[in-house]
Amino acid sequence: MTSEQLFEGATDQWSLQRLYDDLAIAKKQLMPHKRPDLTEVEQARLRGLLLGLSPAEIAEQQYTATRTVEVALSQGLYRYVEVLVGRDRNSLETWRNVVDWLGAAGYRNTQVAINWAQMPDVPVLYGRQPELDQLQDWILGDMPCRLIAINGPAGIGKTSLAIRLAKQLQPKFEGVIWQSLRHRPVLEDVLGQWLGQLPGSAVSPTPGRDSEIAWYDQLSLLMDYLRQHRCLVVIDNLETILSSGSLVGNYETGYEAYGELLKRMAEEAHQSCVVITSRESNREIRGSAAATRPIRHLALQGLNYEAAEHILEEESLAGKALWKSLVQQYRGNPLMLRIVAMTIDELFDGDVRNFLRQRMTLFGDIKYLIDQQYDRLSDAEQEILVQLAEQAEPLPIEQLNHEQSLPAVSALLRRSLIEKSAAGFTLRPVVMEYVRQHLP
Repeated sequence: MTSEQLFEGATDQWSLQRLYDDLAIAKKQLMPHKRPDLTEVEQARLRGLLLGLSPAEIAEQQYTATRTVEVALSQGLYRYVEVLVGRDRNSLETWRNVVDWLGAAGYRNTQVAINWAQMPDVPVLYGRQPELDQLQDWILGDMPCRLIAINGPAGIGKTSLAIRLAKQLQPKFEGVIWQSLRHRPVLEDVLGQWLGQLPGSAVSPTPGRDSEIAWYDQLSLLMDYLRQHRCLVVIDNLETILSSGSLVGNYETGYEAYGELLKRMAEEAHQSCVVITSRESNREIRGSAAATRPIRHLALQGLNYEAAEHILEEESLAGKALWKSLVQQYRGNPLMLRIVAMTIDELFDGDVRNFLRQRMTLFGDIKYLIDQQYDRLSDAEQEILVQLAEQAEPLPIEQLNHEQSLPAVSALLRRSLIEKSAAGFTLRPVVMEYVRQHLP
């Protein structure tokens, strides 16, 4: 791919030619000894920044070192932007200022982006190209989906994948919304914010009605908007509003209205798409493998070895021949692998062999990740985990002694806490150690 083809999506969102011309004037003012126009490489990096990509993400696409891109930006584009928008030299504090400043200066085409600045910063996403291709096909294909769920355990990379997906698809939509549920906002507040920022939407519900009617009216207004406009909505961390101890993904008291939101988004015809990330599944986001279904489900698995290897390389770990053991032990979970790699570097001077001799896979932040999931399990699920932990080999489901074994095992599979093979069901290695530590 040439520099001219990189980050073409910015063309739909920004007045690029006008911006190229104005930045060329700023460049000539700052550096009269250089060619007055922006180079193809400078234009490509500018487009990457305008799409919300970090210097590290741009470097990855240009097959160059992150530091090379950072230095070039700090000596070039950042300074041109400061001159163009009338800022003091070296006042640009972060690459995100480029989008904010140029947007405020009127270079952005009409497109609404809600909560885009609240999106977490993920410098690099390792692997996941097959998953990205699958998701894009579901959203942009001949039979586009209305609702997609990305499920998987803590640390597996659901949010990172959703971020990369949203950034890549942003040019394809009239409006984009990023909504995290980490702080558990009530639906009425969320809908009010969205409708207040979506251009052309009628915000005010019918006066004099109670709050239940108010949020329902807001939801109807939103659905009307999604039918008339093509929007991408990402709802992150759905599990935070689901009740603990539930086998079927019930909602916490006070958050039941989210079920109606997802139900209507999934069942009613509209030209938009809603992407949900969650550690747990629920009724509204149970997907299907059928290509004709408007609801689809992606169970996110761990990284393959080639992708996971990059994480271990960043910490310069020794004993590369043993890296596969680490990846297998933690089932390619990128966050767990990063925690382990940093621990090995800090405590064992990067020696993987010395770490493995300790026979300790569960510690610190890794234990905390399992704690978060284990504390939310139903009694039936915890009892099934105990039965499996007491066995050295996989158990077929008919040998699990519990009246709720079928729904409990199904729930544990969806939470990625157990594994299925031809021999039966067993715990993932880290979960096995965790449960055995909790045995009476």
